[in-house]
Amino acid sequence: MRCRVELDGVTVVSILPACGYLKELEVGKLVHLLVKEKGLDRKLEVLNALVDMYSKCGKMEEARMVFDEMLERDIVSWTTMINGYVLNGLPADAIGVFKEMLTEGVKPNGATMNCLLPAYASLADLQPARNVHCFITRLGFLSRVEVATCLIDIYSKCGSLESAQHIFNALPMVVKDIYIWSVIIAGYGMHGHAETAVSLFRQMVDSGIKPNEVTFTSVLHACSHAGLVDDGLYLFNLMQEDTRRSPNVDHYTCIIDLLGRAGRLEEAYDIITTMPSAPSHAVWGALLGACVIHQKVELGELAAQSLFQLEPENTGNYILLAKLYAAVGRWKDAEALRDVMNDIGLRKEAAYSLTDM
Repeated sequence: MRCRVELDGVTVVSILPACGYLKELEVGKLVHLLVKEKGLDRKLEVLNALVDMYSKCGKMEEARMVFDEMLERDIVSWTTMINGYVLNGLPADAIGVFKEMLTEGVKPNGATMNCLLPAYASLADLQPARNVHCFITRLGFLSRVEVATCLIDIYSKCGSLESAQHIFNALPMVVKDIYIWSVIIAGYGMHGHAETAVSLFRQMVDSGIKPNEVTFTSVLHACSHAGLVDDGLYLFNLMQEDTRRSPNVDHYTCIIDLLGRAGRLEEAYDIITTMPSAPSHAVWGALLGACVIHQKVELGELAAQSLFQLEPENTGNYILLAKLYAAVGRWKDAEALRDVMNDIGLRKEAAYSLTDM
């Protein structure tokens, strides 16, 4: 603008998305001022871009103000406002705007529903989920795989796996992509149906769909909490050998947790030593937690020392090691650890008693 470039609507709607993406709120506000000076605040595409920019910068009051001042709104305006509330963790407000839109006689499109449905997933309330499901069916959007994926996610989070499975089964196999498979697998996994999650995973692979990192995380997590050690190890090896994917920290954490729960701590430690990158606090935390359960002091101390280096101010790590010492009757070591915590200023935050162990 210092180079005397003429500011017009095309320029503005090119700049504002970048401001939102980069969270450059001050630049976005400056553009907003220039928009007013140039009289561009009557252009609908400019106002929609402003709502989007403020939403992505976390400023929903400003976004709503721009939205309310619009003399006219199109479906993009409503969809952008709904999406803004969803992005900022305000599902009830998103649903409120959707209801306003319907009251004004504006018909939603597929993009609107894609933005809205995560709000219902956040609420995890079955009756509203059923209501929006009926609405989507009347509109004829249920055949859209992205809409069906969102509905499966909603029903899964509401605990209605039968409804989720019904929607999944109704779709032709040819349209089922990695995202819808991942959501249905995660749904069964989160509710403790690990065998079904693994079975669906195998069906997905057999159908020719290659699993992604999210799919592997979901099914490994399910195996971990259900104690399906052989299945978990098979999937972990499959990731590395057949799909040629490098496990990430979530995958390593899941497999360490799986082996740890099963008491196979040395095997878990061996996997940690083969990690291509430095183990994270989550990985060491999974091992330490398992050592407490199975009273493996030497390995627990090793995990704890790594955690102390990674998270020197996390009182939970010190407390876990103290519990391990107490569990095997090493009260002096537990007391000494409490003194160490006191020396480095963690005693107050910890607020634990050795008699509680």
